[in-house]
Amino acid sequence: MKIIKRLLVLALLISCSANAQNAKEAIQNTKQITEGRRNLERDTKELQEIKLKITLFKKAFDEQNSVKTNALKQDIITDMYREVGQSQVKGKQARIEIAQSSAEIRSDRREVRRNRDDTNNSRYDRHDDKRDMARDQVNKRDDQRDRRDDIRDFEAQIARAERQASILKTLKTFNFSFDSEMLKKSILHKKLIHEFVKILEDDIEATKRELAEDNRERREDRRERFDDRNERNELDSKKRRKKW
Repeated sequence: MKIIKRLLVLALLISCSANAQNAKEAIQNTKQITEGRRNLERDTKELQEIKLKITLFKKAFDEQNSVKTNALKQDIITDMYREVGQSQVKGKQARIEIAQSSAEIRSDRREVRRNRDDTNNSRYDRHDDKRDMARDQVNKRDDQRDRRDDIRDFEAQIARAERQASILKTLKTFNFSFDSEMLKKSILHKKLIHEFVKILEDDIEATKRELAEDNRERREDRRERFDDRNERNELDSKKRRKKW
């Protein structure tokens, strides 16, 4: 009798911990989606503004107007500093999301262990316990996949940020010139500006993918919370049956 009561108390404590973790995950996921949408809107607007400046830069370059070309380059460099800073912030956030995904997996493992113990010690519906175990295994696999996605997103974000910083470092000290000795170098450095824009476009596409992943994860978390509520109801039912 005492052992059963202790198991029920332990199960309730774990259930409360799972509730807290689920609530935390829901808040984190909503925050990520809100931030992702905000970043997408901001980045799309800034990309269009940079492209307009590059159109003017290209016109000055084609006219071989070195004064205007370098003045426009300097304006673009200012935008590049801002974009590199934003990419670094995104890299830090991506690292945080890996840590959050790891915490979700640890929570899943605790839930699986609890269900395994519940199955081994159950005096009631073992079929129901096995169904709970199967659901928790699915949740764990989903969260493991989400963590792999987060790691991939982090690595890609860091690579983009590092390349952006490298391009900025090269361009900020370069002065475009159109004499015979410098023309080839000027053409190569002009290509770096276009590469920077391509990275911005890639970053926007990555944000769209991450938003899709976050929305999928939110649906999975909702399903997981629904499953946990069902398991808590089962636990309450067992307690009532024991009283009878």
